[in-house]
Amino acid sequence: MTVTTSAKTRQMVQAALCTALLCVISPWSVVIGPVSLTLGVFGVFFAGAMLTPGYACLAVTAYIALGAMGLPVISNFRSGPAAVFGPTGGYLLAFPAMALLLSLAKKHSRSLWLQAVAIGAALMVMYALGTAWFMAVTGTGLAASLAACVLPFVLPDAAKGAAALALSAALRRRMQ
Repeated sequence: MTVTTSAKTRQMVQAALCTALLCVISPWSVVIGPVSLTLGVFGVFFAGAMLTPGYACLAVTAYIALGAMGLPVISNFRSGPAAVFGPTGGYLLAFPAMALLLSLAKKHSRSLWLQAVAIGAALMVMYALGTAWFMAVTGTGLAASLAACVLPFVLPDAAKGAAALALSAALRRRMQ
């Protein structure tokens, strides 16, 4: 399948807009422990729902790179290598895989059920990588890490995934 120049340009612009969205919404956070409740997860799922797999990964990776380079776009307006590779960095570094999983599900099926499964799988990847990273950096045990870094976020993060799917579906209808 060939992609026309205008279609490729549209995809690049949409990826840039998803990166910008992540940069705008992710810093606004509610600190509820060592991990903050942020809209970044919504932005990642939105990118996965709106973009092709390659562009979804690119958009989210660009967001992380901007934060690593010093723009205060990470939760609580943090930035730099310490924010990306600190105790909660594993959650952030899982973002491209999360966007990829949802984007692949949307590419291969219109089934809302499969897309919901992809959101669940993406969250499991984030929680597994993030919690392992958190434990390695802080020396906190598994039970305490799960209690502080995963359990308070499961329902809000699932709701963010559902909201991203709903918003992307509404936008796609409007764009056609």
